[in-house]
Amino acid sequence: MIDFVAIGHVTRDLLPQHTAAPGGTARFAALLARRLGLHAAIVTASVEPAPLGVAWISLPTTVSSTFENRYTPAGRQQWLHAIAPSIPVSALPAAWRTAPIVLLGPVLHECSPDLAGAFPGALIGATAQGWLRDWNTDLPTPIRPRRWRPTPAELSRLHVLTLSSEDVAGDDELAAYYARLVPIGIVTHGAAGATLFIHGKPHHIPAFPAQESDPTGAGDVFTTAFLIRLWETGDPVGAAHFAAAAAACVVEGVGDMALPDRVQIAQRMARVSDHG
Repeated sequence: MIDFVAIGHVTRDLLPQHTAAPGGTARFAALLARRLGLHAAIVTASVEPAPLGVAWISLPTTVSSTFENRYTPAGRQQWLHAIAPSIPVSALPAAWRTAPIVLLGPVLHECSPDLAGAFPGALIGATAQGWLRDWNTDLPTPIRPRRWRPTPAELSRLHVLTLSSEDVAGDDELAAYYARLVPIGIVTHGAAGATLFIHGKPHHIPAFPAQESDPTGAGDVFTTAFLIRLWETGDPVGAAHFAAAAAACVVEGVGDMALPDRVQIAQRMARVSDHG
C-alpha cells in the first residue's frame, strides 16, 4: 500500500568541479515521506537512480531534466540544459491511485494540475514553482519567470498550493493571488517564515531558528511535512508549524542526510516552546 505519491521530474543538478547530483521536488518529497514513516512512491521521467526504499516508475527517457546555477554579480541565474518528457495520466499506476496523499511537484510544467483527477480520494498538494518558469527552446538557456494564469477549473481538485516569494521575484501581491486560488495556500519567505492562507485569510507562520548551511529543498520539505501533518490531524495551522520545524532542520545540513525524522522535528518544536 502506497501512502504518498510524488509526481514530477527527478532532476540532474550540475555542481561545481564538473560533478552532479539528483534533485527535484518529487525526490525530496518522497524521501522525507519515507523518513516520516510513510510508504512513498515517485512517478517521473528521469535517468537518475531510484532512491533507496521508495517505489519508482519512470517514463522512458534518455535524459533527466538538468539544471545549473550560475552565480553573477547580479545574483543567481538558473540555467536549463536538458528537458525530460512530460508525465501523462496514463503513467500513473492504478494501484497507486488509492494513495491518501499526493504531491504534484513540477519543475518544468511536466505534470498538469489535471493529474489530480486520477486520485479522487486523496489530499492533493502542489508546488507552483515549475508552473512559474519559462525558457527558450535552444538549450542551454536561462530560466526566466512566467506569468502563470491558471483558471479556477484547472485548480479545482487541488487542496493545497505552495510557492516561494522567490518564485515570483518577491511580488507579494501576486504570490497572495496564487495562494488564494485554492482552499489552503502557502507562501514561504525563507528565514522570514511563511504566510498560510486558509480560504483566503492570511496567518503568519514564523520560521524556527536555524543555522543555515544549504537551503536546497527547504520549500519541498515544508510542503511535504505540511501535507502529511494536515492529513494526520486536519489542523492546517498546527501542520504549518510542524512544516516550519522540518524546514529549519533540513537547511542546517546538506542533501538527503539532512532530512529530519519525527523525533528531530518534535525536538525542534519543543526547543522553541521551552524558550517561550
